[in-house]
Amino acid sequence: GIRDQVAVMASGGIRTPEDVLKAISLGADGVVIGTAELVAIDCVRCTNCERDRGCPIGIATTDPELAPRMTVDWVHARVVRMYQSWAKYLRKRISHLGLGSVRELCGRRDLLRYGEEGSGQ
Repeated sequence: GIRDQVAVMASGGIRTPEDVLKAISLGADGVVIGTAELVAIDCVRCTNCERDRGCPIGIATTDPELAPRMTVDWVHARVVRMYQSWAKYLRKRISHLGLGSVRELCGRRDLLRYGEEGSGQ
């Protein structure tokens, strides 16, 4: 009965809404998204966040020339659009699987298909 007392969160490698579907169908109650949000605001994943000048895009930098590139409004709009597109995709895929909500997907490994393109692997 411990499963009813804890929430299982999947983290690491969640880059697309398909990854969200896979993790939840394998039993996760939710997912932690980080890299996808950074990519949504143009992160090039160069790993220079804490080196020298920092991020060449301006996400994580102390460089006065780069810092102004990231405005709160622009970042907010990009992340919101990413979440909206993911939500739209997830609703469509959940519906195609014959489910009424993402909660119904939790633990449904039977819906996974290995190696079949577009099958909701």
